[in-house]
Amino acid sequence: MKSRQRESGQALVAATFGLVVLLGCAGLAVDVGYLRYQQRLQQSAADSAALAGAAESAAGNATAAAREDALLNGYTNGVNNVTVTVNPAFPFGAVTGVQVQVSAVHPTFFMRIFGVNNATVSTTAVAIDNSAKNCVYALNGFGTAINNNATVTATGCGIMDDGNLLNTGSITALSVGVHGTAAGGATIPGAITGIVEAGDPLYRLTAPGGGGGCQPNGNITGTGFAPPLNPGRYCTGITVTGSKNVTLRAGTYLITGTGISLNGTGTITGTGVTLYVAAGGGPVSVNTIGGSSQTLQLTAPTTGALAGILFYQDRANAQAATIDGRGTSKLQGALYFPDATLNLSNTGNSAAYSLAVAKTLTLTGTVNFASNFTSLPAGSPIQNAVLVE
Repeated sequence: MKSRQRESGQALVAATFGLVVLLGCAGLAVDVGYLRYQQRLQQSAADSAALAGAAESAAGNATAAAREDALLNGYTNGVNNVTVTVNPAFPFGAVTGVQVQVSAVHPTFFMRIFGVNNATVSTTAVAIDNSAKNCVYALNGFGTAINNNATVTATGCGIMDDGNLLNTGSITALSVGVHGTAAGGATIPGAITGIVEAGDPLYRLTAPGGGGGCQPNGNITGTGFAPPLNPGRYCTGITVTGSKNVTLRAGTYLITGTGISLNGTGTITGTGVTLYVAAGGGPVSVNTIGGSSQTLQLTAPTTGALAGILFYQDRANAQAATIDGRGTSKLQGALYFPDATLNLSNTGNSAAYSLAVAKTLTLTGTVNFASNFTSLPAGSPIQNAVLVE
């Protein structure tokens, strides 16, 4: 009988101990969940503050702007155990960014049983001001993002590679940043590897809509001068062969059909034009057929939602684009192929500014990126600050 009483007492002790452990685990889960929730709030505040600081970095107001933004998100430096630290950051090369760290002390609840009354949570974000500093972005974070066999000149702006860079040519740029590795045997002056990835600097662009009915005369061949093309929707794409000289009137060209194929021997001229290739619009092909030597004299719009944008392939269109300017072309504007490979060759050097943003870039021949944006009232189309960490 006594043995049974002793066993029953032992069971009670074990049950009590188990209950304490269970309550402790439950309390720990509550505290950890609360602290993770606070961490998410702080990370959002740090991200927003870094973007605000980067946007004002050129004016020397980075710290004030970042702390003001953090305050608006509920984190005031020096108040209620909150610290908002703002430092310059150098994600790569000559490009300066802003690092913001938001640190705050939060109370615990159940963990106080174990003598832990509070916990410090810290979050960090880094943003860079893209405006007029970078002109090339390769966004592929897996494998090779830039494969360079060209002589590349970008003395006034930087090159950003979110993956690996294979270089068998030469690159001269204001800065070259590579998230992964740089290989290929050819030295890149000033290149820095192991940088943080940058996001798509043109992600705010909205695909143009409308366009009305299908435009006629998208298929041009023969000799001499063709009638000018008007902006609008081209349901069967735009194809130019032969030796026709073609003028594109100012506006937006929506390619919803077979893409853009410019493989003649004439000249295509257009001022204030954007060539938008829709999700089902086919590829862009310039001088890819033997014997073609099409000369492009194209300039992007200077105002409006697509100011500075020359080629724009929809984010849902992954078809590779090939543009060979044959060294005599003028491609003044951004070449935006965010989810596709852009094969770019022989761009010429007459454009005041030129940008390339693509998932992957293959460069051959002689490729120049200029950065004189004085013709654009709002400056470079890459204006926004971008989070890189």
